[in-house]
Amino acid sequence: MPSSREVDYDALEASTNIGDITNDTYNQYILRSLRDGDGELSRLLICEGSYEDGEYHPESSEELGWLGHFAKNSVHLEEFGVCERDAFNNCSQQSIDKFFEAIGKCNRIRKLEFLLLNDLIEIMHKLHPAIKNNSITHWSSDECYLGEMAANNIFNAFRDDMKGLEELRINCHGEYGHDLNDDIMAGCIPSLAACPGMRKLHLISLGLSINSGGALSAVLPQMTALNELNLGGNLIGNDGVEVLIRGLADCNHLHSLRLYDNRIDDDGLEMLVQGLPVIIDTLDLTKNEITLARQLPLLRFKVLDLLFNDLSPDSPRVIAASLTNPECHLEELSFHAYNIGDEGAAILASGLRNNQRLTKLAILATRNAITETGWNEFLPILCDATSINATHGSNHTLQSLGFYPYVNYVPRDVRTMLELNHRKDKNLVAARKILQTHHHLDMRPLFEWKLIMLPYVVAWLERFAASQLDLKLSSIYEFARSMPMEVVDGVAGEKKGKKRTRDN
Repeated sequence: MPSSREVDYDALEASTNIGDITNDTYNQYILRSLRDGDGELSRLLICEGSYEDGEYHPESSEELGWLGHFAKNSVHLEEFGVCERDAFNNCSQQSIDKFFEAIGKCNRIRKLEFLLLNDLIEIMHKLHPAIKNNSITHWSSDECYLGEMAANNIFNAFRDDMKGLEELRINCHGEYGHDLNDDIMAGCIPSLAACPGMRKLHLISLGLSINSGGALSAVLPQMTALNELNLGGNLIGNDGVEVLIRGLADCNHLHSLRLYDNRIDDDGLEMLVQGLPVIIDTLDLTKNEITLARQLPLLRFKVLDLLFNDLSPDSPRVIAASLTNPECHLEELSFHAYNIGDEGAAILASGLRNNQRLTKLAILATRNAITETGWNEFLPILCDATSINATHGSNHTLQSLGFYPYVNYVPRDVRTMLELNHRKDKNLVAARKILQTHHHLDMRPLFEWKLIMLPYVVAWLERFAASQLDLKLSSIYEFARSMPMEVVDGVAGEKKGKKRTRDN
């Protein structure tokens, strides 16, 4: 076939069979979906191998030419991306240029995605017409190399051509890394002020520290719709936290803040607890320098992640103090059990006795960190067998105590109660625990109300123990045995109240 520069795809389309373009069945499906505009395909990612919907590895320059033609005319293509530097290894440079020229004529692309590239600036240059011709709302790059020039060019593009950005993700952790630092990023970040509609902002592993934190702090108040901020893998530290908090104070829609792997210690955590706006309910401080060696209130967050922090032996008391506080909002708490042991597990368990909010206490513990003895401290909290009332008042909220496969170290009885707590109807949960724990129901505490309580007992048994006939009969028998005359009088009264009628 002639070179891609000379091909009139419009003229050839009617007479060309998709099967003649490529032998790959999945590539055929993508070409057909783009051509027919059936609405099944909205994503096209050029990559070295295809694994998910929309991923395409062109096997020849000719095939790439047809792909560009169908993509250009697609009415449903909203997301485009390039993954891996060898994605175009079967294609000529001329066909690659023509392909990007075709993509530049698309006018419905809203999302751009890049992964594992060391030539991102070159790809961005080729995509400039597409960026100018579309209203880009989502931009993502993961594990792509960034140097100073590339970073400046990309952030300038955000400022000049992508003012409608709603989600931005740049993650330089990985194979190619970056040559960025705090000062370079401090010069780039002000460009984001041109994107006031930003909802999710992820700037990961870019060397951010105090100066870039200050630049970001100045920009954040202008992002009035921001609800998720991820600054993981940087060098923010306690000083950077202090600077960052100033800009976060006016973020009235921000719910999630992720600062994992940022050299933040207990002082930084205290600043976050005291300085963050109340609306932030999710805080990720994984892989920092948190120890919880002193009393710190952990009440205000719904989700707090402290995994891969070397917590001190006193940390269980700090955590338990928050869990026992009626004002504690924690629903999910995660941490490593390096220095906790069985004694710490017992302290944590005691903090959950009256807690009705925490559903996930994700303790990452090896077999030796917490033994079966420590895990069993949670059993009487989840199901207190000392009395029916105690069982009814047990913790019916906690649903998880660890991570797979470590959760298998938790004894089966404890796991059974955690699984039972997954049910939404907590009355049913309490009833199931009572029936599993108390094979004989002691009715004596109800006798002071005479037979008034008997209908309620029967109704409860009908609802929760319908198949346990022996239990129902023994419970009713207890009433009859303890107050026989009341039962006899009740039955006699019913008979006296009935009038005999003549059969017609």
